[in-house]
Amino acid sequence: MEKYEEIGKQLIDEMGGLSNVQSVARCYTRLRLRIKDDSKVQLEKISKLDGVVQATSSDGKLQVVMPEYLDKIYNYMSEQMGGAPTTTTSSEPAPKEPWTPKRVLNSVLDAISNSLTPMIGGLAMTGLFLALLNLLTVTHVIAQGSQTYILLHMMGDSLFHFMPFMVAYGAARYFKANPILSLILAGILMHPDFAKLVAAGGAIHLFGLPVAALSYETTLVPILITVWVQSMIEKLFDRPFFNKLGLVKNFPVLLIMGPLSLLVTAPIGETLASYIANGALWVYNQAPIVGITALSLLIPFFIITGSHWVFFPVAFASLKSLGYDPFLWVTFAVWNFAELGMTLAILLKAKKRSTRSLAASSAFSIAASGITEPAVYGLMLKMKKPIIPSVIASGIGGLFFSLLHVKVFSLVTVSLLSLPQFINPNGGNNFVSAIIGAFITVAAGFLLNYFWKFDESMFDDDETEPVTDETVNKNA
Repeated sequence: MEKYEEIGKQLIDEMGGLSNVQSVARCYTRLRLRIKDDSKVQLEKISKLDGVVQATSSDGKLQVVMPEYLDKIYNYMSEQMGGAPTTTTSSEPAPKEPWTPKRVLNSVLDAISNSLTPMIGGLAMTGLFLALLNLLTVTHVIAQGSQTYILLHMMGDSLFHFMPFMVAYGAARYFKANPILSLILAGILMHPDFAKLVAAGGAIHLFGLPVAALSYETTLVPILITVWVQSMIEKLFDRPFFNKLGLVKNFPVLLIMGPLSLLVTAPIGETLASYIANGALWVYNQAPIVGITALSLLIPFFIITGSHWVFFPVAFASLKSLGYDPFLWVTFAVWNFAELGMTLAILLKAKKRSTRSLAASSAFSIAASGITEPAVYGLMLKMKKPIIPSVIASGIGGLFFSLLHVKVFSLVTVSLLSLPQFINPNGGNNFVSAIIGAFITVAAGFLLNYFWKFDESMFDDDETEPVTDETVNKNA
């Protein structure tokens, strides 16, 4: 039996068995599960499994941070559940919960999170591609507007431009809808002929009914709502008669969803996304310093609970309408920089070899790829004392970034390697301001954590580096 299979089997056992799992998904470093009965979850035992950095459970949501084995454990659990990556095959029905504001919010967060998860890796790659293109443009290696620039921009922008297709795929998996039909619906919204009608500026009608003349490029919410409605319509036609139709059993669904997507679901989604984005921009325009600083202080708690996904549609909407994000992605950036400072402080000050090893790997993870989970769950939450200085450092960074009106021009996970995402293709001091802000935030995270003191007693004592005459002479 492979190592990951042993860990997967133990994980399933400590969760109360597959019958206790309602759904499973993943992100960068976390396994995200919906649990039917929290009392059956042995959280302490899960946290001690090999490869698990941290496990948290609340209100039927179990998150297991395990970057080392995540891919294989996720695939293993999917296989154990009959190959369905998001649902179990248990015949035991999940307990019905009353519809409360909290349940609605959790459902929205789950839908956004699980629909975006499959495209996160692509988002990181294409965002970094565009950031590097900006760097080549401002240094005049490539002339903006040249055919080379146009073709390279097309390569990096492909995911953003055709985002409805990417979201349709993830949403179909989450809502258990037919993925091909979901992609067809995305194709309707993105079809060149429809884009020509929108660009022409005249009224558009379908059977005499008005169709909103909207562009759905780079949008997220319209197709998300469309696939959700599609999944409900499919259930209505999940009957023996229609199942006998074979390949065309979903044809009635297409007859309904094709017009409905253009007339109702997509326009509602775009309107909702616009209201949310405009609301965020209103806060930014009214009080950018207060808004960004406050969110920079709060963003750690959104990330820890996994609820930061709710901000992604707003950031995408800002990028589409403005060409940059002046608000939300900036707060993700300062938090990453604050955590980098924290890990460097622990790396230099910790006495135990195991602590320093985890701090080194966590610092590299942030600096190279912008992934903070090992630092957050393996160090900050485990040691607890770094929480306050890290949050303060994030607030300091947010204050500086807001004072200089720093903007993000490519939505890629923020790391030292992806700093070109702050380059304004039209020139200006945004990139220099971002570098200074990154340095200040890292320094704040480092100094506050270094002098705040922290307790590493929760790490194994036998990992303390022994002090001998040899080590004293070596360090003398």
